[in-house]
Amino acid sequence: MNKTKLQQLSELLNAPVSLKTMTGAEWESEGGRKHPETGDATQTEKTCLMVVRVNGAELQCLSISATLTPLERQLLGWAVQQGGVKPTAGAGSDLERQARRLGEWIQQSVTAGEWRAELPDRMELRNRMFDGMVPFLLLCEQVEDKEPAYVELEKTVRTFLTDDTLLIPLREHEWLILSSDRVLTEADADNDEVLGHEETKEIISTLAEGLHQLLTGEWGGECHVAVGEPIVPAESVVRIVGTLRETIFLGRKFHLGMQIHLPWLVHLERLLSGIPEQVRSRFVEEMMGRPDLFTDSETVSTLDAFFSMDCNVSETAKKLYIHRNTLLYRLDKIKHEAGLDVRSFNDAVLVRILLLLYKVTKRK
Repeated sequence: MNKTKLQQLSELLNAPVSLKTMTGAEWESEGGRKHPETGDATQTEKTCLMVVRVNGAELQCLSISATLTPLERQLLGWAVQQGGVKPTAGAGSDLERQARRLGEWIQQSVTAGEWRAELPDRMELRNRMFDGMVPFLLLCEQVEDKEPAYVELEKTVRTFLTDDTLLIPLREHEWLILSSDRVLTEADADNDEVLGHEETKEIISTLAEGLHQLLTGEWGGECHVAVGEPIVPAESVVRIVGTLRETIFLGRKFHLGMQIHLPWLVHLERLLSGIPEQVRSRFVEEMMGRPDLFTDSETVSTLDAFFSMDCNVSETAKKLYIHRNTLLYRLDKIKHEAGLDVRSFNDAVLVRILLLLYKVTKRK
């Protein structure tokens, strides 16, 4: 809201009007309700506060030095809501408004740490959600610092997934995508009537890779996609956003270059991330027989492939396109230089932890 509009509003109400930025906690302390939305108002003894914009944990409010009647607050709130909606061509404008409203609520709940919050009945999109939706979290950092228009991105995503897919804007360059779980059976090449747990995760991973390729091909820039197993959005949409955000964070922290992030592949990373930095660094220094062992790119790529193939020598050799004996030679070299045999379970666990910690500490 610019100065001209503030001045016009001040003249209309015959009272000083200004813009004020508040936190959610400050808003509640003034008598405002939890999870405020655009147009919400609270009246103190001498001032009326009205939300004109919600940006995560921050609120931009009108501060009106007057006591407004309930009808005046209602009319002004309606005007603020209408002014805050960005018009979009076509029939998708209402859907975009509803999606942005839901995204604001999710962001507020995540910021407040209310991961178990259930979707309020007042959210219009609640009626379009059902049990069993596959959640994708999309984070695109565009080269030109631009993001595609909502209607364009929604059309692209629905073309790849299902027609009833919901696109929910969260933070800048970040979207939550909820798609019907029938996309799993449609993507199942074996046409199984009932998908097993591992089959489901495999198909979900493939869908995430396809979505990533589609979006980077369409808009470019650095794009990250995290995906989870089917959820009941009304009960766990806040929790899944928090989980998928953490999954992307861990993937970018421990695995440079990784752009597809799966929660079930970062359990160890989640545990190690909670260890204080000083403790991590000291552990690496004490346990590394050769401090420069992981500076060799061939050693690191060999170990990464070996662990990704569940320590299977034959499958690792195929993945690296080398002879089995060449791989055995490399593993024996690691054993000789580090004193750790990755073909032994205990040593493999230790090397895996050391490698993950080293990838983080070397960038400090």
